[in-house]
Amino acid sequence: MKKRNIKKTIKNNAAKPSHLHGIGAAVAAMLMAPAVSMAQAEETKALNQIDVKSTYEQGAVGYNASTTTVGKTTQAVKDIPQAITIVPKELIQDKNNDNLKDALRNVAGMTFNAGEGGRIGDNMNLRGFYSFGDLYMDGIRDTAQYNRETFNLEQIDVLRGSGSMLFGRGQAGGVINQVSKTPFMTDKGNVSATVGSYDYYRTTADINKVIDEASSTALRINAMGHDAKSSRDVVSSQREGLAPTLTWGIGTANQISISHYYLKTNNVPDYGIGFNSTTRLPVEISAKQFSGTTADYEDNVTNMTTIAQEYTFDANTKLNTKFRKSNYTRALWSNKGRNSYPYTNLSLAGPRGAEEDTYVLQSDFSKKFATGKVKHELLMGVEYLKENLERWSYRTDSCSDTTNPTYTGTVVSGYSMTTDRCAFGYGNQVKNPTSLFGYKGDSYALYIQDMVEFYPGWKLLGGIRQDWLTANYTNAAASNNSLGSTGKASLDFSEKSYRSGLTYQPNEMTTYYLAWNDLFNATADLYQLSAGTGYPAERSSTTEIGAKWDLYDGDLSVRTALYRATKEWERNTDLESTGSINSMKRHTDGVEFEFAGRINAAWEIFGGLALMDAKIDERGYGTRTSSTARHHIAIDGMTPRNTPKYTYNLWATYRVDPQLKVGGGATAVGRRIVYGLSDSVPSVNNVPSYLRFDAMAQYDIKNEYSIKLNIQNLMNKTIYESAYENGGFVVPGSKRAFQLTGTYKF
Repeated sequence: MKKRNIKKTIKNNAAKPSHLHGIGAAVAAMLMAPAVSMAQAEETKALNQIDVKSTYEQGAVGYNASTTTVGKTTQAVKDIPQAITIVPKELIQDKNNDNLKDALRNVAGMTFNAGEGGRIGDNMNLRGFYSFGDLYMDGIRDTAQYNRETFNLEQIDVLRGSGSMLFGRGQAGGVINQVSKTPFMTDKGNVSATVGSYDYYRTTADINKVIDEASSTALRINAMGHDAKSSRDVVSSQREGLAPTLTWGIGTANQISISHYYLKTNNVPDYGIGFNSTTRLPVEISAKQFSGTTADYEDNVTNMTTIAQEYTFDANTKLNTKFRKSNYTRALWSNKGRNSYPYTNLSLAGPRGAEEDTYVLQSDFSKKFATGKVKHELLMGVEYLKENLERWSYRTDSCSDTTNPTYTGTVVSGYSMTTDRCAFGYGNQVKNPTSLFGYKGDSYALYIQDMVEFYPGWKLLGGIRQDWLTANYTNAAASNNSLGSTGKASLDFSEKSYRSGLTYQPNEMTTYYLAWNDLFNATADLYQLSAGTGYPAERSSTTEIGAKWDLYDGDLSVRTALYRATKEWERNTDLESTGSINSMKRHTDGVEFEFAGRINAAWEIFGGLALMDAKIDERGYGTRTSSTARHHIAIDGMTPRNTPKYTYNLWATYRVDPQLKVGGGATAVGRRIVYGLSDSVPSVNNVPSYLRFDAMAQYDIKNEYSIKLNIQNLMNKTIYESAYENGGFVVPGSKRAFQLTGTYKF
């Protein structure tokens, strides 16, 4: 589609904000921008196409997404001195990845954790470090516990390595940023319906409508309905989602968007199977056998409302401001994976619920300028985050009775429905008053970064961020050992983070870089554990050297990176564990290779390989309070949990003719170990390696209709996708599944 010129308007007598600094500059410019754009006296100037959002649909580039906003501004991937993986919507659609976890299987170095007491929803490791606290939606923190969808995603940006200078508190593995679909200035839409194995039904709609050409206003609505069972007995997933976005001023100097995101899920969750105490491998049972009941559930409701403004002063100067209000609710009743079948009693995984509200205000100012022959790309910004969380446990009176199993529903291992002996009914949502837990936090941040081209082809990046965090905890149980006898605790952190990099680009197609970044993670992160213990914040750093090449006139991108990531004062993430510090120090040495794009007009490929050598350098503490801290068992020199030596993924499609496209690929994960941290010798359980094959074929009719067949786990292998890090159980992946999708485009 032909690009059209993009215009901006400037009030001739408008005061320039260049003399303002810091927060004042951001607030003043934000207030001034609408007045500037509506001035009667106007001067029209053409803008650089690259520096504004285009009027045509973004991301229509196949598997090679060459730009990203993960660095706060729109940048070419090759200009970022860090390893980055972009999972585009075209790949997500070709593979029928209907949730974030499935989409992230396309990222080398990624593994998945199974939650028990501490986490539900998306839970992953990157480069061997847990990353569920590093989830973002359009650059705004999104760390609540729920299962994320893909129906409204344009792409997923995975920025590897320490990223606190850009995002604040986080982990050494990297940042996972979900990029939402946005309106564009063309009437266009599609609807899809999918049916498949295990009663799989899914419908999606993506409709973009131009509301007004003169004001460049458009509305885009994405919607989804999902109802599916599983190759595992009883396990099921029901989801519904709606994401409308209204944007006016598209491609102009003053672009404003209002959006809402709604997602509701109702699942029968799967906590997998246990381990054989002799072989230390997953127990050998039927792939269908399930440890819970038909009344187990995991319910989540997510609502996000976002207002965003992108104001362009000139081709080299921008101000991006976003405000978001989010609300998350969740409830869970489930059973843990078992190590013997049949069984005669329940093993509950802490029935619980929570409600969380967050308010975020971000403003980023960017400017390109020169001082003599030296070129600068300046970024400065402010951020405010307010968090309010309440969580609780549900009443389980009498539910631990072992002589009369307390099931509501049919037990898959062969037992019939039995009498519910829970005082308030199995699956109730009656709060236990002694379990009420509260967290309130306020975070403030200021940051500044400059990319300096000091010699043709040579760029030096430097940035610093200051974060302030105050947090208050309350717990109704005064004897709670994490908050002390009063059941209250407070934290007050002030931390700096740094970002640095040296880039050499001998030509437009080649980039070499050396980078060092660090980050912090306060004990308040994710509202749990270590509160008031006096331990310092987690600190992590990443040293990385890498190269990026654009081949075939930019159609194919190839990258490689060699890194060491180190973390100190690593916190435990399981709410039900009594441990405080997992390790005093640990590291991962790794090398990565990735490629994405077109080999020729017919071939598209996407793949990666990650090799990791991870070690615990110094054990942590087994209790929460520093005054009575006991060292963990001797785990020095051991491999961290759920960290394989290798992972790799490969996917390719071939356009046989204008109508027919076929594709296939593989995903592999090496052996992982999981174990608990107690004061005795660790019992190490082994999660076997796996290799999974998938395939697809798609037939297009007149660019309006398409029929697509996906085959997942083509060889019907038993694979173990996620594991509970403390060693109790592992969750099998789906057996072979067929999915048929019909799409109508208009």
